[in-house]
Amino acid sequence: MPTYKLIYFNGRGRAEVARYVFALAGAEYEDHRIEFSEWAALKPTMPAGALPVLEVDGARIAQSHAIARYVAREFNLAGDNNLEMAQCDQVLETLVDISNDAAPIGSEKDETKKAELKKSIFQDKIKTKLQYLDNFLAANGGEFFVAKKFTVADVAALFRLDRIIGDFGDDALNDFPKLAAHREKVCKEPKIAAWIEKRPKTNF
Repeated sequence: MPTYKLIYFNGRGRAEVARYVFALAGAEYEDHRIEFSEWAALKPTMPAGALPVLEVDGARIAQSHAIARYVAREFNLAGDNNLEMAQCDQVLETLVDISNDAAPIGSEKDETKKAELKKSIFQDKIKTKLQYLDNFLAANGGEFFVAKKFTVADVAALFRLDRIIGDFGDDALNDFPKLAAHREKVCKEPKIAAWIEKRPKTNF
């Protein structure tokens, strides 16, 4: 079995989906967290000048989505065949679209304008993507996004739905009861619940 070292800042952020996959697999890895004060010196040594980075027996993999997919494939959590892998990918790519849609919120400093921007982005963009996710879930029976078991798609959705609730409020999923129920189901999966309980409490 390879040794894994996941390098990221002391937060959930772009590394958390990979951490969820490791947790779901019950696999050992080093969760190496660095402080922002260390980053300037470390950045030139990273393969893409960014974090997270996953080391696998010393070999380095950059880019958060590549890392999450790699870890999922390592532990048979990325689908059992090409069709299921593509179904995982359609969920993951939709989640990327949501992240991109929400990105302008972080750069708006005026609180009044930010509130207006949040409202318009949620109504005009995010809700559409949530409906796509709801449709993917319904098409597969409503319990899991792919096949009849947990995959990277389910834990990635948990991460993004948590961010949506954080950004847009506790009622953000009110029109999507299947997604809300799915989020609760993933949170209660014993290995995921144990990770959520034990992980460091951080601001992001």
